[in-house]
Amino acid sequence: MVKQSLPGRRTWMTGMLTLALCLCVALHASAADVSAQLDRSSVVEGETVTLVLQTEDPQQSLETELDVLSRDFYIINKRSETQMSIVNGRQTAVVRELVTLEPKRSGRLTIPPLSFRGGSVTQAMTLMVKPAPELAPGELPPVFIEVEVEPREGPYYVHAQLSLKVRIFYQQNLTEAAINPPAPDQASVRLLDEVPYQADRNGERYRVLERRYAVFPERSGDLVIPPLHLTGRLIERPADRLWQPSVSGRRVRIESDPVTLEISPRPPEFSGDSWLPARRVDLAQQITDGESVTVGEPVTRTVILDAVGLDEHMLEEPVWPDLADARIYPDQPQGVSRDDGTWVLGHREYRYAVVPEQPGELVLPEVRLAWWDTVANRERVAVLPEHRVTVMPSAVPSPPAATPDATPVTAAGKPVVSATGSVRAWQFLSLALGVLWLLTLALLLRRRPTASSAPALASERDEREKTLLLAFRRACADGDARSAYDALGRWVRRHGPAAAGGSLMMLARVVDDAGLAEALRGLDAAAFGAAAGEPWEGGPLHRAFEGWRRQRGTVAKGRDEVAVPELYTPVR
Repeated sequence: MVKQSLPGRRTWMTGMLTLALCLCVALHASAADVSAQLDRSSVVEGETVTLVLQTEDPQQSLETELDVLSRDFYIINKRSETQMSIVNGRQTAVVRELVTLEPKRSGRLTIPPLSFRGGSVTQAMTLMVKPAPELAPGELPPVFIEVEVEPREGPYYVHAQLSLKVRIFYQQNLTEAAINPPAPDQASVRLLDEVPYQADRNGERYRVLERRYAVFPERSGDLVIPPLHLTGRLIERPADRLWQPSVSGRRVRIESDPVTLEISPRPPEFSGDSWLPARRVDLAQQITDGESVTVGEPVTRTVILDAVGLDEHMLEEPVWPDLADARIYPDQPQGVSRDDGTWVLGHREYRYAVVPEQPGELVLPEVRLAWWDTVANRERVAVLPEHRVTVMPSAVPSPPAATPDATPVTAAGKPVVSATGSVRAWQFLSLALGVLWLLTLALLLRRRPTASSAPALASERDEREKTLLLAFRRACADGDARSAYDALGRWVRRHGPAAAGGSLMMLARVVDDAGLAEALRGLDAAAFGAAAGEPWEGGPLHRAFEGWRRQRGTVAKGRDEVAVPELYTPVR
């Protein structure tokens, strides 16, 4: 066995280490290499260009400092992609970072070298940016904005709606488009509709996107609608190429002209209490309780107000004149706002319960509402006609007086009869009296009256009263103030004391129970007053009413025993 000398072995090991170190450095330098290129060498001002950063080492980071580009470029977007491939059993990977840039100016722009982790540095590149083409005299740009205000001429009034139409005209495909909404000071703005269509301008065909806004000036004076700014990208296709697989497009930035309007205050000749400027106002009504009611029964009148050019919150409640012998309980108003694409449509309903206190005729009065016609520029008055309702007395009317005898009388008051007719009349009268006496005697012999038997009419009356009291008790238990008011009101009209006159509020005045009177007034407020619709506790009212009714029954029974004599002698 041949042994190698120590110096020779050291020389061999040193050479192998040197070779391995060189291979590692070469491999590392090759793997960490990053290249950079632009997808185009020249563009038109407003167009974008893509900077492609690429490496074949998946471990190599492509993060770099891009702020050095902000002097000449807008950085629009960044995205990454990785492409894998296998060739002859060998797998390779290409990693790219795509940076979308937009030049800030025309001329020759430079992209400086970019440094990456591991020491890789790209080469500097130049980009030629051509100025955007200028328009010929009278030629419209490929994208522009029109702003229109309706009505086109004033006067414009505070709180009266203005219709603002913003139209965006464009010829090519417009992507990444964004436009700021109108934002005038001292006015509220609402987007109503957005309509696309096509139109011609100077013989050129344009696509149009129209947005319609409702503007409500909040103060008088100058109202300035600032310029609207539109940014987007036009995808332009060269005329000599039918197919263009990848086009970044040209970015456009345009703005509209400002609009200044003079807003007038409320005119001094307007005589209404509330300022209502609108294009049209309509008043209507609904009466839900027929043509006749009884005292204490509510009549529901619904006043319906519609306006064009006003929001429902801007509508004011019509004022009623004073009503005699009736009480008015307004309900919570209900409203909604709609639009027809151009004008706001306000709708509001005011519901009132009118409770008559006296029989006769209840006149729901005429209602007048002054408003300002912004189309004709003059004051108008919407009129709601009066409505008449017959109010019947709640108590059962007394029987009519006997009809006077139609037989002629003499001056002494005696009937005038002929000599021959008087005898026959007395004969027929005597016969009739005899027959009636015999029938009465037969009935008395066949059926003797007893103190325990009650008339059928009284029994039916008791059953009806029990039904009303049961409905009243259930409504109190359920906390239903309107149902309790209706049930107790019917009981008062049919079975209540005569001093109440069939009215629930009159019962509260004449009743000798302070607790019940207070509970009745609370029921009236819960059913029709300001507290209508809020939770109501009916237990205290029912307990007070039942206690008063039991006491009233005891007192009435004692009075009957003293004042009314017995009809039959008790059997011992």
